[in-house]
Amino acid sequence: MRTGLFGGTFDPIHMGHLIVAETVRSDFTLDRILFIPAEKPPHKRDSYLSPSTVRLKMVELAISRHPNFESSDVEIQRGGTSYTVDTVRWFLELKEWRKDVLYLIVGSDSLLEMDTWKDPAIILEKIQTLVVERPGFDWEKGDKRFLKKVTLVQIPLVDISSTEIRRRVREGKSIRYWVPEKVENYIQRKGLYL
Repeated sequence: MRTGLFGGTFDPIHMGHLIVAETVRSDFTLDRILFIPAEKPPHKRDSYLSPSTVRLKMVELAISRHPNFESSDVEIQRGGTSYTVDTVRWFLELKEWRKDVLYLIVGSDSLLEMDTWKDPAIILEKIQTLVVERPGFDWEKGDKRFLKKVTLVQIPLVDISSTEIRRRVREGKSIRYWVPEKVENYIQRKGLYL
């Protein structure tokens, strides 16, 4: 099987995430995409974060009707800070995943921070990394050591962010079509981001 590993905070998951996942799945003929919510993202320690179980539930609601999308709670179960290298190693070392060809899916903003990641060279050595271009990304700012080891993925430019969605909810504005309907209903029911 060809499997894409798509990690993130997903607070909340939104249509941009789903467009990225479907484009990568289709363009690279992947059999499945695993959405992996982080327990504690290392680069977002100072900001408020919804509980991981809430973020996982939103992922599950968002992908429930897609036959090639699955969720994984590996980082939540492991606990602590969610380092990508630990997740990659976990998938590569488990017997049931050894036959899969794995791809790591990251945004271009993450590529600019990769020199601050834990063991980035190991990640790029162990797994094919697909970098999804984000609006306004300047490839010239990327670290050449990392750029030559990744594959650029062109996707439709959809400038939606979880930060903006949370702000809109706080301000009482609509997030319809920004997130899947089930996620919107869940956010309203739980009173998230108020």
